[in-house]
Amino acid sequence: MRLLTHNTMTNNTAEAAGKGFPLKITATEVRVDEPTSVDNNTEENQIAFVKGILGILDWSTLVQGASDLGLNTLPPTLTEELADDPVFLKALYHVLMNVHLVKGILTCPKTGKEFPVTNGIAHMMLEEEECENPRL
Repeated sequence: MRLLTHNTMTNNTAEAAGKGFPLKITATEVRVDEPTSVDNNTEENQIAFVKGILGILDWSTLVQGASDLGLNTLPPTLTEELADDPVFLKALYHVLMNVHLVKGILTCPKTGKEFPVTNGIAHMMLEEEECENPRL
């Protein structure tokens, strides 16, 4: 599971009452992929991608998630200067796309409900009665 994916995940149970974000990462296995020559994304495309999603990223969640995976290199705040720095944007692309939670647990900050992550897949299936808006 990429950090980009984690940045959008929430506990949607009725018990969380809309306060199931951000999920705390407890990692037992992390993988960092190196860019390969097969990667069709040019630096220009990578920078454009990151610039396009900066407005929807929850920065503090990204910083905490990276820290939970052992990466403590992201600045605590995103400045306009950094948002325009191609070197920083390329490094951010690497963090968002090439750092993976392979195995671990995602924990809801409101309820403590744990969602296991196995082989990079978060298991977030809920029973119908746990959902915020179950079918009647």
